[in-house]
Amino acid sequence: MYFDETNNYFDDYKEVNNNVEINFDNINFNRSNKLFSTEEGFNKGNLFQNLYSKYKNHVYKLNVNNKKDELLYKIQMYTFAQKDLTLYLDTNPTDQSMLEEFNKTNNKLKELKTKYESDYGPLCITEVNSNEWTWNNNPWPWDKGGK
Repeated sequence: MYFDETNNYFDDYKEVNNNVEINFDNINFNRSNKLFSTEEGFNKGNLFQNLYSKYKNHVYKLNVNNKKDELLYKIQMYTFAQKDLTLYLDTNPTDQSMLEEFNKTNNKLKELKTKYESDYGPLCITEVNSNEWTWNNNPWPWDKGGK
């Protein structure tokens, strides 16, 4: 029998050569897999509802002024969600529902990046695919107004 620092009970261990081995695949860490929407999770800084802790009544909400900025904002949101789900899946690789959520998020992110790059140019230098060097054309995605 084993308890961790948050009183999760483990009864799936055995001693091998005086070392304790725990089978983590069968352990319930009392985690809820309820997720905020991509936008709400991005604004709160955490996709997982059970892990969110409000900081001093802080509310973050970005207002965008045009279609280009709106597309960049969505790319940032889905990039954040992709990273958050990646961290979860690193420690819970057999969670099929989160893997499906990751795949949906990843596909949406690819779609948004493709749309942005077709309308406004490459987001990254690795996406420059033309007969003309366009990477240094202003404004860059993070610039306001350029030159």
